Amino acid sequence: MVKDVLLVIDVQNGLQEAVGFNELIDRINQRIDAYLHTQRPVIFIQNVDSELPYGSDDWQLVKALHHQSSDRVMLKYHSDSFFETGLADLLHHRKLSSVEVCGLQTEYCIDTVIRVGHDLGFKMAITHHLHTTFDGSLSAEQISRHHESIWNGSFAEVTNW
Repeated sequence: MVKDVLLVIDVQNGLQEAVGFNELIDRINQRIDAYLHTQRPVIFIQNVDSELPYGSDDWQLVKALHHQSSDRVMLKYHSDSFFETGLADLLHHRKLSSVEVCGLQTEYCIDTVIRVGHDLGFKMAITHHLHTTFDGSLSAEQISRHHESIWNGSFAEVTNW
């Protein structure tokens, strides 16, 4: 089931070392295709920072994404996709109240967009295995499960793949 809009966050060349990245692209493309099939919008968010400098190869969206020329691309300079991007205004103006999120990184930009989106009154949703991060002191899977347990029912609807 699709929501009003799909946000594809930070699926950029410089993050390809994240756990399960190629599989994530395949699953995200399935979601993009579902939104395109139902003529629902897909918005791509690109992060710009010192590790993903504007215009660099690392900054580019991954070519394997099913990105259409009609899809909106928004730049962000913080972990919050709503901060100084116009995203909230765009969603309100187009009356898009239910928002599905996918992409990277679970504990940074994905967590932030879910919490901020919820606080702004949007009905946020995310599917297990449609976001990832890097292994650290906790594995990417542990990080994902931990965040999903916090989001589910409080900040977002979390569903299984």
